Amino acid sequence: MIRINLLPVEDAQRAAGRRQELAVGTLVIAIAALGLVAAHLWQGVRITSARRELRRMAAEIAAIEGPYSDVLRIEAQKQELREKLRVIAQLEAKKVGPVRILADLSTATPDKLWLTEFADTNGTLKLTGLGVDEQTVADFLRRLGTLPFFQSVDLDETSQVDQEGAKLKKFVIRGQIDYGVPATGVAKAAGDKPLAGVAK
Repeated sequence: MIRINLLPVEDAQRAAGRRQELAVGTLVIAIAALGLVAAHLWQGVRITSARRELRRMAAEIAAIEGPYSDVLRIEAQKQELREKLRVIAQLEAKKVGPVRILADLSTATPDKLWLTEFADTNGTLKLTGLGVDEQTVADFLRRLGTLPFFQSVDLDETSQVDQEGAKLKKFVIRGQIDYGVPATGVAKAAGDKPLAGVAK
């Protein structure tokens, strides 16, 4: 059987061109769709990898948090212990301090001087006493200035009094007491001796 192409040549060329354009368009769409699928798959792989890394990091953080919280707790306990030791040291100083102060005070008191009052109000010192003359009071004040427990000692007032027919110098000395300083050799040596020169 013989076929005769009755279509004009130009129509045949146009039909062939349309088929070629359709094939090229289909190929472009297929490539674009394939690219989108590949991008989607690559993004999925990256998300999965990121999630795996996130889980690994969360596990590492959880493993670190346990020892870190233990370290924080131990540091807090150490700080609390330091504070307790500081308070204990202060209490020990305030317990032993007055004995040492009185021992130093007894040793520093001249023979012709008598203390009639010793007052310690929150670290503020007030000493009242009687001396035979101004030189004895000045000597006592100088000795007090060399003792580590007594700070900023100064003669506040003096007056002459008549005590059983004798003229004596009454004095008032004020200053500061610091219980935190170490005991002197005078206080250690006189620690167990009775206090001299303190009137009762």
